[in-house]
Order: sequence, then C-alpha cells, then structure tokens
Amino acid sequence: MPSSLAKAETIPDCTKPSFRKITVAHLMPSSVIGGAETATLRMTAATASQFRHVAVCPPEAVALRQLFEQQGTETLAYAAPTPSLRHFVRFYKESLTIAHTIQAVGADIVHFADKFAAYRGSLAAVLARTRLVCHIRLSHPHLTWRDRLSLWPVDSFIFVSKDARKTFHLSLPDKKARVIYDAIEVSDADMTESTVAVRRELGVPAGSILVGMVARVAPQKDFFTLAAAAAQVLRKHPDTRFLVVGEHSVVESHRNHYEQVLRRLNELGIADRFIFTGHRDDVPRLIAAMDIAVLCTHREGFGLVVAESMAYRKPVIATAVGGVLDIIQPGVNGYLHQHGDSEELARAIVSLIEHPDHRKRIGDAGYEHVRNSYSRQIFVEDITKAYSDVMRN
Repeated sequence: MPSSLAKAETIPDCTKPSFRKITVAHLMPSSVIGGAETATLRMTAATASQFRHVAVCPPEAVALRQLFEQQGTETLAYAAPTPSLRHFVRFYKESLTIAHTIQAVGADIVHFADKFAAYRGSLAAVLARTRLVCHIRLSHPHLTWRDRLSLWPVDSFIFVSKDARKTFHLSLPDKKARVIYDAIEVSDADMTESTVAVRRELGVPAGSILVGMVARVAPQKDFFTLAAAAAQVLRKHPDTRFLVVGEHSVVESHRNHYEQVLRRLNELGIADRFIFTGHRDDVPRLIAAMDIAVLCTHREGFGLVVAESMAYRKPVIATAVGGVLDIIQPGVNGYLHQHGDSEELARAIVSLIEHPDHRKRIGDAGYEHVRNSYSRQIFVEDITKAYSDVMRN
C-alpha cells in the first residue's frame, strides 16, 4: 500500500541525524487507561529515539493524552467514526476527516492499538495512504465479517503472545504476523519505606498478608472466582486483605460490574476484607506493597500485569488462559489455576501464605524470568524491525 509521503529508497538509519524519522500515528480505541493504552505508552517511550510518535486519542481521553504528553509524545484528538455500510457516505466522510488529520502530521504508519481501533479507523488509514499495523492483544478465534473487512487492508499484525497468534481467526502468512512480547522494566530499588506508607494509606493491619490484583473491574476479569477463593482463604487466615487496583467508576459497564462484585462480597460476608482503589497512577508502588499477586481472568492476551508483578519479585498466581501460559512455569516462577476453579486458587494462596520461604523463591524466580525474557532492548529491536519491514514491503 503506497504511503502519503515520498519515501526514501531504503529505510532511514535512525542513528544518523540527517535522516527523517519514520512517523507513527497510534490510533487509540478508548478513553479508559487499560492494557492497550499502558502498553502503547511504554512502546512510544521506549522507541522515542528511533521513531516520531503521535498518539491519536478520543476527545474525552484527557488523562491518557496527559500521560503521553508528559513523556514527550505528541497527541491529537479524533472523533471515532461509526463503521456502517448502510450509512457508508457518512462513515466515509468521518473517515476522510481522520485521514486528513493523519496526513497533516506526516504519518508513514498508522499503528492500531488493538483490533477495535482498526475496526473504527482502518478506512481512514487507507484514505491517508499509510502503512497499517495492528496490535492483537486478545484471543480472537471468531471474527465477524465486519471485523474481517476492517482488518483486510492491514499490512502487518503484531501479537502479544503465542496464544493470541495461534487462536487468531484469520489465516496469515508469516511475513504479515509476528509475536512481540511487551517490555518490562525490572527494579532493584528499596521499596520498604514506600510499602509501609502504602499499607498505612490503605489501612492494612501490620502483619497482614496483602493479596493484590491489578485490573479494571470489568466483566473480562473473573472477580467472582476471586471472591469465592478469598472466602476460603479467610476461613484459614482471617487477617488477610485483598487489594484490587483498577478503574471501576468512570465507564458505566465498569460501574455496573463493580456493584455486582460488591453485592457478591457482601453475600459472602467478606466485603470488609477487600480494598478497591480505583484507577491509580502509582501502580508500581501498590504492586511493591503486595505479598502475593493474582490475576483471575476469563481471557488474557498476554498478562502484562503478571510480568509486571514478577518484576517486583512478587509470587504470582494466575488463571491458565491465553498468554499467561507463555509467562508462568507452574511451580517454578509462579502458579496457575484452572479457569473458574476457586478451590485451586485458594489452595495456592494459602500455600504461599503458610510458606514464606517458598513465596520468596517463587518471587525471585519470576524476577529472573522477566529480566531475561522481556528486556527493553529486545522489545525495541523487535518493534524497530516490525516498522522497518512494513515500510519495505
């Protein structure tokens, strides 16, 4: 697919100041700061010296735009079109407006943060005559014909895990598909003082085990299995506290789900043992304050928070789904529980509570795995190659 700008005969060497950097416009699907948004923030920051990045966000995504701008990434607002064949003229005009915006910033590549962003914006990218790259962050074994139509012009797909690649509905040649794991920053900083402050802020009693889960309170996450497991854990260790870090009040569907989760916790009589923080900008501090990290979920493309928790030497227990299987070696660097199996999850939590030395060994093994497998250098090299390849093709 031709580009909107005159390209050099070869890909510019980003280390030479005489060459213009490739410009990548990142089309963001949502105003909520979730996994796709966090991963894009990290990607643009990590490759800022290699490429010029522009984050194209919904108008209401004020907080997201601020985060991009704080790290030095340019931002623009766009009104997402509503794909429709019945009202194609309207859809075309809306897409053309976005295409003009993309062309105005001199974009060589439009990088869709996820499949939904491509669904809304692929026509605009085609009209802007750019290369199209799409990140696939979840398992998509089934796609509607509308999804397939929107993904048809994509030049290159980036999958966050082997499972996401294997289960993708479309059959893709290897030259159009690659797996790139997100980069995880490991930290050896002493977080003792921060942990004391966080626990005091959250009202966690001294000596209590803190089990944490970082995830927005959305139906995709399996909070009901977590609740059932927590009830079993609390029968043996009543001083345990459960921390949930994630948005639950901005998006209506999240608010509704949060209310359902609270009702269930009250029915089980354990609501006073749960702490919900809502969205936080200091997630690393909160992870560092946990004793055990869990990810209880229905599906997961990669399981970014699993690797993030490992980076802080936290023993992790996660649902055996999707890309989580790429990260955890059961009994070596973490534990898995079968989907919906609250008893298995509870047993793993209780075991780690009762065996602090093993808890430390698992945490240390997870740290080493992340440091060796998800380095920033490998990630930057992989993203650079992905962009360079799509420009050559």
